[in-house]
Amino acid sequence: MTTTLLAWPLSAALLAAYLWYVRGGDVARGSGRIARYRRWMRRAPLAIGASSLVALWIGGRIDALFVMPGEFSALARSARHIAGFGDDIRGFQLAVLGGFAGGVVIGLVIGWWRARRGKRQLVAGNLERILPRTRAELAWTSMLAITAGVVEELFFRLALPLFATLASGSALLGFALALAAFIFAHRYQGRIGMAFSGIAGALMAILYLSSGSLAFAMLVHALLNLNGLVIRPALIRPTAP
Repeated sequence: MTTTLLAWPLSAALLAAYLWYVRGGDVARGSGRIARYRRWMRRAPLAIGASSLVALWIGGRIDALFVMPGEFSALARSARHIAGFGDDIRGFQLAVLGGFAGGVVIGLVIGWWRARRGKRQLVAGNLERILPRTRAELAWTSMLAITAGVVEELFFRLALPLFATLASGSALLGFALALAAFIFAHRYQGRIGMAFSGIAGALMAILYLSSGSLAFAMLVHALLNLNGLVIRPALIRPTAP
């Protein structure tokens, strides 16, 4: 088990990797949107993906990839109470996937209706810099959507809150720190986008704690990203060849 003494430097190392990621500058002006996608695909897996795995390995907590840490048990009970499914984890997972599928269909119908009438699409914040405009960009956003679902859950729902919990003695504080970092990482979306990112991050934390499965949280996160960055743009927003 990770000692409190070791948890502090590991927490600091994770935050340093995170700051390197969010404050690492942007591509040169005029480089194009695909250059921005490529930059993200280089930096994010390294900064928040690899750093999480290394911290878990050094801290002797690789098992947390497959079994939810015991330090989260009290919060997990509260999350299951909020979710309203108690210990019926399978029922909770099916309800989440069913609700997601229904939301996608409703969102597509609304988006199609607004597009037919020339109305602006409803988006949560400023997403223009990442929404695809061509088929080539659509392929890149597909990779981004899946990769983000994996590495962001690994970092913001497991590694950072775990070591922050071990350092502070409070799981609630650990998840609060991770949520704040998650919100700040989406600052490019503007205030509205950050607000929605905060809601999404809190819901993903509840989903992870309720299900006890990091893999399930990764799956749902990736599906949400695919819906917003791939499915909706491909079916509603016209893309050039």
